[in-house]
Amino acid sequence: MNEIMEIRTVEIRNLYAGTLKQACEGERHIKALPCLSVVQSLCGVYEIGLGGALPERTDEGGAFVAPSGVMQEIVHHNGRGGYMEAQWVFMNITVNDFFEYEDIFIPPVLVSAKYGAELSESIYTIRTDANVCRRYSAAYRIADLLFSLSAPNDVRLDPTALLLKRYVEQHYRERITKEELAAAAHCSTAGMYRIFQRRFGMSPNNYINKVRLGKAAVLLESGDTPVKVISGMVGFDDPVYFSKLFKEYSGVSPKGYRRFYSKQSEGGETESFR
Repeated sequence: MNEIMEIRTVEIRNLYAGTLKQACEGERHIKALPCLSVVQSLCGVYEIGLGGALPERTDEGGAFVAPSGVMQEIVHHNGRGGYMEAQWVFMNITVNDFFEYEDIFIPPVLVSAKYGAELSESIYTIRTDANVCRRYSAAYRIADLLFSLSAPNDVRLDPTALLLKRYVEQHYRERITKEELAAAAHCSTAGMYRIFQRRFGMSPNNYINKVRLGKAAVLLESGDTPVKVISGMVGFDDPVYFSKLFKEYSGVSPKGYRRFYSKQSEGGETESFR
């Protein structure tokens, strides 16, 4: 568990799950999602590379974990039956009403197959159980497992980085200038850029867009507000640019993302995000 911060509250939001069963040897996907991904290979294995790192292989029955906003390069490998079977859960985990799980933990890239039975049961419950309490109870069991397997991420808890994070969270609907960010962090513009690269691994603009797209994903999941309206609600002036960026970020268009989540809410299953 994390030794830097006392964890008082944990909240899971934007919970949904899916499954895959088909022949897909060598099929490759490159994408980033606005949520934490836990993907379990039941038959066959995945090769997974995160953020440009060298790929690693899951065990059969094991899983990979991808933080939100991190580019995933995924290669599918069939099992002995000539097909691959997998299931996954996507969610956002908020700690102490403010921090994302990835702010205070470094997630494991791989989860060993020795946790396979526990993980399989939990994801299956999230996918299939009509009872919302049981679904979220299963999701909290997964969160507890991830916490126990994660290392503390003291880098992300830099006070200046948290000032920047808080400012973006409060002002993402508005046009945010580099001068405003520097003032929020009480540093120079050059210093602000260095903080974003060192603490968040991306430029200020990319970080702001990541936050906006994550907020857009929540709105797409939770209602039927038109995509054009959502783009403005999260700070994008141009809905065409918003749709283009959302597809680059998640691998699917805003409308496709909404269709995916609608099927999950209705208890259906889709392969749009495998």
